[in-house]
Amino acid sequence: MLKGIGNKTILKLVQQAKCGINNLDELICFWATLKGKTFEKITDDDLVEAYRSAIRIISMSSEHGIGVFTYFDDSYPNILKECTDETGKLDPPILLYYRGNLDVLKAPGVAVIGTREPTENGVKAGLYFSEQFAAKGYNIVSGLAIGCDTTGHKGALQAGGITTAFLANGLDWDSIYPKENLELAKRIVANNGLLLSEYPVGQSCGTYGLVARDRLQAGLSLATIVIQTGISGGTMHAVNATIASKKPLFVVRYNSPTDKEHEKVLGNAYLVKEKGAYPLQSTTFDSAIEIINASRKREPQSQMNPKSLFDL
Repeated sequence: MLKGIGNKTILKLVQQAKCGINNLDELICFWATLKGKTFEKITDDDLVEAYRSAIRIISMSSEHGIGVFTYFDDSYPNILKECTDETGKLDPPILLYYRGNLDVLKAPGVAVIGTREPTENGVKAGLYFSEQFAAKGYNIVSGLAIGCDTTGHKGALQAGGITTAFLANGLDWDSIYPKENLELAKRIVANNGLLLSEYPVGQSCGTYGLVARDRLQAGLSLATIVIQTGISGGTMHAVNATIASKKPLFVVRYNSPTDKEHEKVLGNAYLVKEKGAYPLQSTTFDSAIEIINASRKREPQSQMNPKSLFDL
């Protein structure tokens, strides 16, 4: 709630705190010890107003059945502390709003992503692989968008598994985007799944938020599965974050010439040829699980190290 104070600054500030800050008075005292124009121009009144704003947001969230947790809470998954952006820079969310079952975060995640305009076979592939991974106990992570994201969430639900949706808007039902998937969002929550967002109640969806949340899908997951994608497009944000963090990237391989030559599928072959992605088919599913399991056994980097969770 403080102008000019973002996630990265907060992480640096925490390292300077000698002990826990438990209330507004202790925050004001701590702030007075900070050096630099960014901090010195923030007054005690600014801190008081920011505190009041935070309390209002927490209260409004509670009224909508939405909880809040942070980087510093036990419920925050360690893998997300290693979240990087597309360039490989460490960029974990400090605060997340949630609706649903937080215990889902204890399960290993696999991101299922792709175009909003999949082919008929793309829809079938999205449902199939999401069901298969969900049946193996994976949390299917996606972004609730129409198209491939939808197949990811629905496939997990059809398998009786769990799924998490990262959204670029507030988690109150009026703010859910896209509206076409409002009922799917409610189904996810009703079936022990989880909705997550960096944005408070009432926040509408914007282009920046859609791009920013893509890093979170890759960040929460051990691997990313691309169902279908063009050579350019929104899917590439999560793809790039996956590659930058050195996590396994899989893309579905299609046998049908119609799919292979489709504009929204050309990126699949491109990612295999140019980015070293693993081709995924039903016959290679078990191999994909082995690759993911092998990456899980590798030691994580320090949470303040900009390198990825997996050093492949």
